[in-house]
Amino acid sequence: MAAGILVHNADMFLECRLLIAHPARPRILTVRQADAWALPALTPLEHHPAAVTHINQAVFRIFGLKTFVRRLVSERPGDQEYEAIHRLYELEVIGELEQQRIERTAWAGRVVLGEMIFEINSDKEAIESWLDEFESEERVNHSNSSRPPWSRPGWHESAASWMRRQATGPDSSGKAIPDQHWIDDRMTILSAPTTDGLIVMTAESAGSDSDPSTWSSGHGWEDPELITNDTARRWSLYRTKHRAADS
Repeated sequence: MAAGILVHNADMFLECRLLIAHPARPRILTVRQADAWALPALTPLEHHPAAVTHINQAVFRIFGLKTFVRRLVSERPGDQEYEAIHRLYELEVIGELEQQRIERTAWAGRVVLGEMIFEINSDKEAIESWLDEFESEERVNHSNSSRPPWSRPGWHESAASWMRRQATGPDSSGKAIPDQHWIDDRMTILSAPTTDGLIVMTAESAGSDSDPSTWSSGHGWEDPELITNDTARRWSLYRTKHRAADS
């Protein structure tokens, strides 16, 4: 399905559990629930797995943390008789932690994890799997990885820096951290406002060849105009505007 074409199903129950990674240490954010711990969870109205704006907005609203969704880790049907989907996303905290504003949270790492009692055992298993993967990644050459570059730690920082350097003059934006709209194995989409519209960055995996008019239309933007691209990394930067409402 093309980026920006969103699917909603009023009869479906969706729960998203979040692996929010600490910006500097191998830790995952957990929340105290009564007498046990749990991963943060959302039940969003937006159902498309690649549309992630609402996830970052919810994390900022609840925890005061700015985040970037790295990937959808897993998706499975629920055990209920009605239609249900459970998703697990991995997020990266971007920026500083000073604005974190919620009590009854803890950053769970390898040392303390064994002492924590979890409301749902699968939450603890998800953190353990993430820690195992984090530790193995430190010894792996990612150049041959099957995972897209934007699912790796630090990718967002490099991409945001590139956007700021390339967007000059009327295309420059005062927004330090761009908004994230879309992420799947084929592409990710970031944007930042300018005085005359938006700058939009896309990153695509090898073999992917998206139509800019399709993803821009799906997000309510006018057909984008290319500013520049980095062919080696398959990064492109566009200028566009929100599409005017029909009169």
